[in-house]
Parts: sequence; structure tokens; C-alpha cells
Amino acid sequence: MKKLLSVFVLFYSALAFSAVPELPFPTGSCSGILSLVDPELSSNNSHTFDGDANLTLIFDFDAGQAYGVFLLFDDFDGDNERFAQWSVDQDASGASFTMERDELMPASFIATLSLDFPIDASTPNLVNLQPTGNVFQEYTVKFRLLPTGGGSVYIIQGINNAEHGFCAAL
Repeated sequence: MKKLLSVFVLFYSALAFSAVPELPFPTGSCSGILSLVDPELSSNNSHTFDGDANLTLIFDFDAGQAYGVFLLFDDFDGDNERFAQWSVDQDASGASFTMERDELMPASFIATLSLDFPIDASTPNLVNLQPTGNVFQEYTVKFRLLPTGGGSVYIIQGINNAEHGFCAAL
């Protein structure tokens, strides 16, 4: 009976040490980049756009605000030059986001953010576009923030999109 009790205590002790800790919500700020590779965007606009895109982001976790810039690149002549850029919010005041604990991965967080994307029909008109003050449609993005390096870097994984990237503490 003592052996059975010892095995039982050892088993539950091991479980206690192997549990994933519940991390505190992120604080401070981080900046990062996401590569936006959308074959549909390229094929739908092949007469004006055939390059790649990326999104640079800064998260202010304390204020619940995100700031960022989208860049589209054109590769018609092989030099992959900047085609257009615009702010994630068209008044340059930042985009609010919400954050909650991830139920599927206890050591990560889910953020929801509304971004301003160009209306598809106007994509050819993005050449030399000013970064703010444009008519765009709002798109809600959900992504997972997985802390690494003691919370100094976050891996970003899209939940309602296929994008991914990283964000490092400032």
C-alpha cells in the first residue's frame, strides 16, 4: 500500500511541475512585421500588381492600440519596387484591439484588431496613394500572440487568415 501511495504522490507531483503556467497579459510595446503573400490579390490584379506585400506593426499593450503600415511591392520589371503604402487606420490615430487568453493554448493570447483595407475594385488606383485619408473598408483580424524568450518576443499566428510573423518588445 505504501508503494502504491508513493507512486500516486510522485505522479501528481510530476503533473504539478509540468503544467503550463498562466502568464500575465503583455505590457509595454512591441514591434514586428508580417509577410502578406496573397495569390488571390496578385491574380485578381495581375494587370497592375504582381509583387508581394508586408505589414509592419507596433502594439501598445497598455493602451490597447496598434499602429502599422501596409506596403505593396510591384515586380513588373524585376526590381520589386514599392507600389503603394497605407496606414492600418486612415486617420493615423491607431487602431484599437482587444486581447483575451487563448483557450486552446494557455500560455498565449488572442488579439482582435480592425484594419482598413483598400476596396478590391480600387486596388489599381493605389499607385502613389497617400498613406492616410482614403476610403477603405474595415476588416477584422484575429491572431494568436505566443510569447517566447521570457515575453521579449511574440510569434504572431493568424487565426482568420494565413499570415504569420513576429513582434519584439521595445
